[in-house]
Amino acid sequence: MGRPLGRTGPDTGARVTGAADDPAGTVASAMSALTELPIGRDRWMRRRRVHVPVPTSEFTGFRFPPEVIVLAVRWYLRFVLSYRDVEELLAERGLEVDYVTIYRWVQRFTPLFADAARPCRHRPGDRWFVDET
Repeated sequence: MGRPLGRTGPDTGARVTGAADDPAGTVASAMSALTELPIGRDRWMRRRRVHVPVPTSEFTGFRFPPEVIVLAVRWYLRFVLSYRDVEELLAERGLEVDYVTIYRWVQRFTPLFADAARPCRHRPGDRWFVDET
């Protein structure tokens, strides 16, 4: 017989040899037996593939592209504008967005923008300059 490809012993319950030594095709059935792990005397557990979650964007599922949402929220937060003012500014640029939608964007994305901007802030008391006294 050829050299074993997998583990052998009482815990696996099967011995796998090279394909050249096994013309009947039982190597495939032995490989499938290796995917099963014994739990007890009569119970078997199949290994499951671990699915790594794919990181998704916070903007998935929205009708408008992320650039429009970021622009509207930044205008609202940076300048003293109402939701209707932001709605008019977007309408001047050809985007029809309701002011309630802008309100929902602001409520949802303001904490994300604040967390993203936090590392860029300067510590108070870092440096002070006196221009005139």
